[in-house]
Amino acid sequence: MFEGKIAIVTGGATGIGAATSRLLAKNGAHVVVTSEQPLESLEPFCAGLRREGGSTDAVSCDVTDDAAITALMAEVDRRHGRLDILVNCAGLFRRAPLEQMAAADIQAMFAVNALGPIMLVRAALPLMRRGGGGAIVNVASAAAVLSVEGCAAYAASKAALAHFTRSLGPELRRSGIRMNAVAPGSVRTAMVGFGGDELTPEQRQSLARREASTLSPYGNPMMEPSDIADVILYLASDAARALQGSLVLADQGISSAMAAPGG
Repeated sequence: MFEGKIAIVTGGATGIGAATSRLLAKNGAHVVVTSEQPLESLEPFCAGLRREGGSTDAVSCDVTDDAAITALMAEVDRRHGRLDILVNCAGLFRRAPLEQMAAADIQAMFAVNALGPIMLVRAALPLMRRGGGGAIVNVASAAAVLSVEGCAAYAASKAALAHFTRSLGPELRRSGIRMNAVAPGSVRTAMVGFGGDELTPEQRQSLARREASTLSPYGNPMMEPSDIADVILYLASDAARALQGSLVLADQGISSAMAAPGG
């Protein structure tokens, strides 16, 4: 599906990013895995993709550092000479009532969740235009369209990313570049405290509460990273050529559900 394509996945070695890197590589793309982690921390994941038959390399990049972003694009250009797919998956989640949240945490969420992707897109566009087009997928959140207690700052950062996705469309006309976003609901990742197979008793209790109150038609409180990677793969593919500036809600229908009266 993506043979000959070069893809960058930010946050590409953990959670949704790792699942996306693996799926893109499985479908023929060469995946540039990026993270703020040092290269030696990324190499075991990349080695695993190669053992599975994938093509990949890694570049360490802090998405809040414009100089690092510029260096990333220059390195991809030097190594591969093109960029076809950019997946902005790096994210930061902090949950607390707004009055109890540190200013540094609020600023960090906007830096990683909104400003980072904007600057990455800005840096990627010339390389994509030179290659004749491409696909950009931003990972927003269902929180961008929902009211969730303790998530106001996080939701605002993801809403900014969602609206950026919609707003850039006029600048991408006749470029061959499509940009869309996916808005996941609850996903079992380390970022939200459910990253491992072994859950603590507190995590099991939290999961049980979510399951008891979920409005999902499937009754599942949590999705797996691979569920979202499947959506990202579609948005990055030519099959999604009719979509530009779209926000795809991938939240098991929770954002559109209503509890039954008396339920």
